[in-house]
Amino acid sequence: MKEKKEQLTTAGYKGTRDFYPEHMRIRNYMFNVMRAVVESYGYEEYDGPMIESLDLYRAKTGDEIVGKQIYDFIDKGGREVAIRPEMTPTLARMVAGKLRELPRPIRWFSFPNLWRYEQPGHGRLREHWQLNVDIFGVDSNSAELEILKLACDILIAFGANKSMFQVKISHRKILDGFFQGMNLDPSKAQEVSKILDKKNKITHDEYLAEIKKTIPNLPDADKSIDAFLSSSLVTLDQIPGISSELIDEIKDFFAKIDKIGLGDIVQFDPSIIRGFDYYTGYIFEIYDSSPKNKRSLYGGGRYDNLIGLFTNDAVSGTGFGLGDVTLQNFLETHDLLPSLGREDIICIPILSEEITAEIFLMADEIRKSGMKCEMFLNPDQKFGKQISLAEKKGFKHILICGPDELTKGIISLKNLELRTQIEIPRSELVPRLLQEFNGKKI
Repeated sequence: MKEKKEQLTTAGYKGTRDFYPEHMRIRNYMFNVMRAVVESYGYEEYDGPMIESLDLYRAKTGDEIVGKQIYDFIDKGGREVAIRPEMTPTLARMVAGKLRELPRPIRWFSFPNLWRYEQPGHGRLREHWQLNVDIFGVDSNSAELEILKLACDILIAFGANKSMFQVKISHRKILDGFFQGMNLDPSKAQEVSKILDKKNKITHDEYLAEIKKTIPNLPDADKSIDAFLSSSLVTLDQIPGISSELIDEIKDFFAKIDKIGLGDIVQFDPSIIRGFDYYTGYIFEIYDSSPKNKRSLYGGGRYDNLIGLFTNDAVSGTGFGLGDVTLQNFLETHDLLPSLGREDIICIPILSEEITAEIFLMADEIRKSGMKCEMFLNPDQKFGKQISLAEKKGFKHILICGPDELTKGIISLKNLELRTQIEIPRSELVPRLLQEFNGKKI
């Protein structure tokens, strides 16, 4: 008896996804809508390598990512490299490499594939795609206004209304000023900021334990922090260490937000921390308002010092990243995903071997007109079986053309959904199909 060979599992690597055609239709739809929005603002698409030097991430990516979540290894040349966990360091390297040649402002976007070794969960996987949008060379907060408006316009382009999401904004200098008022040295301040960034992801007892462990010499630190986190635009001047100039700037910024029509969905929230070390100014998060998916969807901010890793030239940067997993969760939660079947493809069964060549020519005419057409290639299959297969594959329209139809010069167009059928002269096939499809009559 022949020994049975052990077969490989069909399961993918934990935290990744297989994109079957129906899943690719969703992904392509989301990418196409996002691309249309960012390109309407004048942004240009770029891309970079999947693998970078590990030093690039050591320099400016958060310790949690570099220490625990990054996929790193030694290549065959003995170099320490990593699969990119985020795109901004690569972007900064690329911009710095051609900084003198690039006219400003530099508006770029990308859809990088990113990897992080973390526990998969709702809205979070080890591999995902992310829209990155960045603008360089604008020192004023006009850059933040544009980025915020663009970020909101993306959700609106998918059909969302302003009741479905909320934008929360803070400023890194507020946090820095607060830590200075507490007399925290920079290393302790950084540790505390990391704790605050994950405050909503751990229990209150765990949060208190970490605060007390990090700054044991400040027994009432948790109370001071709670008071800071509950502050508002009205009480900003009560936070120690924050200058009056910064307070005036922030209030002016929110006045501008009102003027561009975002005041009803944007609020000041000092609890917005953002985990990356490179943020230097305004930071923001966009949240889903639905109780079914009440979580941060995406965020970003200003990072004026990142280019300095590669050049002595100073240039400001502002941007955000939107992951495909969290976006799809948002769209599904609010029932914003349209039907993405194969309704726009014309299907042609082959009813006889002798007319195969004629069907190929017919399909070619249809495709050259800009329409989509798929042929079935098994003329021995019964017509009823081909109809069932067309329905199973999600086609809405089929062309019925056998030897008799060709002889008569008449082609039948059948709507499988409505169970209707019309006859079209073969000589007028393409113009009539264009008329029918563009007019949505069938």
